Amino acid sequence: MVLTSQQITEAALHLSERERLGVTAALWKSLGGNDEALADMQALARSHELTSGEVSAKTHDEVFKNARAGLG
Repeated sequence: MVLTSQQITEAALHLSERERLGVTAALWKSLGGNDEALADMQALARSHELTSGEVSAKTHDEVFKNARAGLG
């Protein structure tokens, strides 16, 4: 089955923000977009996750505690 661009767009809008960012990144790269602009988009998405409360920020101590635990 071949989907129209409108159907693809509508389906994409039902994805989570992180999934939409992945689709955006793939499309951006397919159009010759550079990694610097892609990094900017990812930073903006991460900022939105923090300000919306979707994710919580970690303190420096929490990050390093988790990293040390992961290293064994």
